[in-house]
Amino acid sequence: MAAGKRTTAEKAVENEKAVNPTHKAEKGQETANTEATEGRFIYIGPTTRTGLVENTIFSGSRESVEEHLKDTLEKIPQVRLLIVATESLAVNKAKVRKAGTLLNKYYNDVLSLSSRNKEG
Repeated sequence: MAAGKRTTAEKAVENEKAVNPTHKAEKGQETANTEATEGRFIYIGPTTRTGLVENTIFSGSRESVEEHLKDTLEKIPQVRLLIVATESLAVNKAKVRKAGTLLNKYYNDVLSLSSRNKEG
């Protein structure tokens, strides 16, 4: 086989890279990027009965944000999973809207727990 010839599989991979340059990055990230430790964070969950409003932006360390939200996190632990680095906002917002993703499940869990806290 000549060095200049490519297989069908190689062409398909090359086409996928051209059409979707973030293909590998998207497949590797199933949940929100909760690994960032410093910078700006945004809450992408629903507004809660504890006063946390959707799309609230926080600056500082993840630890300081979680300390600030201590009361909310005690009542609704899933909130922690919906606080993401602003750099990954677009990807994570899309996942929140897409049924079947973990972020969509966490969003709905927060909705459910918020309404349960309202009743009780």
